[in-house]
Amino acid sequence: MFQISYSPNLQWEVSISWSKNAALPIVVANYLIWNKVQLLNKPWISDVLNMEKLAEDALEKSHDFFDLTSDLATKFRASILLIPLGLHRYGKVKFVWTGGCKIGKRPLDAFDDALVKAWITITNDEFKTYQVTSKPKRNIMLQEFSVTTIEALITYLAFLPWIDYDINIYMVATEPHVKNLIAFLNNAWADIKLWIDHTITITPSTIKIQNPEFKIVSDYIEAGTYFAIWAWADNSDIIIKNFDVDDLSSIYSVSDKIWINFKILDKHTIQIKSDNKPNYKSTKLETRIYPWFPTDLQSIFGTLLTQADWISKIFETLYEWRFGYLTELENLWAKTEILNPHEAIIIWKTALKWWYVTSTDLRWWWAMVLAWIMAKWITNIMSEEIIARWYDDIIAKLQSIWVKIKLV
Repeated sequence: MFQISYSPNLQWEVSISWSKNAALPIVVANYLIWNKVQLLNKPWISDVLNMEKLAEDALEKSHDFFDLTSDLATKFRASILLIPLGLHRYGKVKFVWTGGCKIGKRPLDAFDDALVKAWITITNDEFKTYQVTSKPKRNIMLQEFSVTTIEALITYLAFLPWIDYDINIYMVATEPHVKNLIAFLNNAWADIKLWIDHTITITPSTIKIQNPEFKIVSDYIEAGTYFAIWAWADNSDIIIKNFDVDDLSSIYSVSDKIWINFKILDKHTIQIKSDNKPNYKSTKLETRIYPWFPTDLQSIFGTLLTQADWISKIFETLYEWRFGYLTELENLWAKTEILNPHEAIIIWKTALKWWYVTSTDLRWWWAMVLAWIMAKWITNIMSEEIIARWYDDIIAKLQSIWVKIKLV
């Protein structure tokens, strides 16, 4: 259990960690090219370690098919990214199911539909089986802007030696970690072009490493999380560094509407002050695909809006029922109302009070951290194992900028 006390006067600076969302598909792609590239900045967190263990165990025990049926595959959602590796090595994959954060319905329909269009046959018996049956279509229209789907698809298509034509993919998610994967694959001599209309063109090629080292990008969602924390911690002045400030463009207009005092110092650095907190105003949040406001910051900014005047509205377009954190905030005396699976409101400014709270997903956990820092009491949270999936030594990092947090 974590315990956090009211934490005003946050000072100093924080350096953003390397992106798990970028690391996971790149770790898989590196297995595809026989680990020929040294991955710099790889985060040492449980999801990445589990991905490597699952891949190595499957490569060791597999014979007629790539075996992803162990219990470990059910522990984190990104395990499905290993399917392209198995299709390349064995032509056939048996897969159990995924796990991870509980943030509403996340079916594999779009993922499976994309692989079917790449001429992968999918059958269901005791386990789900993916098998290569023919050449992929020249034009693949995705069902939705799915990050996991496009990461798996381009990893599979980039190095198909029997394909002598271009493949076009439409409705492509363009998050920074997707672009980082494309850069990694292109470093291995892939020919992947990302166009401004959310389209990708792939000319399948053979593997030829250009640079034996590759840098994983920083986590822009972590940067947005710290942005919110510093904006709402009383009497705070913090510098956030080591990330691409352009990746957070969507939150700047929202922050301007709230009247948050922030300043972009350079391409990789931003300063946030909470001196204007008494004047913060309500706003409307609407989550959409990148580069619009990210769903992963919805709960964190929703929590900070408990300190804004008037009524704030939240419209979550990407997931159903991603409002569980609002119930926990009500335990802290916040005034909220869930209107339907996609809409909620936060009513007026509220002084948050002490309570035991819990979390079932990582972003919810961070929302509770922000609530604790604002609440003028000692607050406790269970389910602390969730944070290990994403951040390495988070207590030391928060303590370094004077957050009163400890593991009890």
